[in-house]
Amino acid sequence: MQLANYSIMKNKNLKSILSVLLLGLVFVTACKKEDDDHEHNSGSDTTKPAISLTSPTSMQMYNNGDTVKIRGMVTDASLHELLIKITRDSDGTVLFQETPTVHDLTSFSINSNWKSQVTDHTNATVVVLAEDHSSNVASDTLHIHIMP
Repeated sequence: MQLANYSIMKNKNLKSILSVLLLGLVFVTACKKEDDDHEHNSGSDTTKPAISLTSPTSMQMYNNGDTVKIRGMVTDASLHELLIKITRDSDGTVLFQETPTVHDLTSFSINSNWKSQVTDHTNATVVVLAEDHSSNVASDTLHIHIMP
């Protein structure tokens, strides 16, 4: 009886694993299909998106618990993706990450907030990456300091 139960559990685990793998394949295929379902300018657009950050300022100081307000503007003829993140300089740990929906927009106003949570003096980098439909990528970075 125990061997039968083990066999049933093993089959259920295998089914679960296969279901997760199949679902992952569907998502990968769907994402790829989505990319193919809209027009990409293959080579005609060589201009990177424009990123203008207004906040925070370079080397701005924060105390633990302060809100880091990331403000700015991203523009392009046809935006595809946007990534906003804050990483710890010492080890690259991502402290904050956001991927606002910008698909097919020509401009996007960045209005992100992160409540700082650190236990020691932390140098961090604010990174904004933007990609357009022609695979042109632009980035802007600035450094901040957070005290515990």
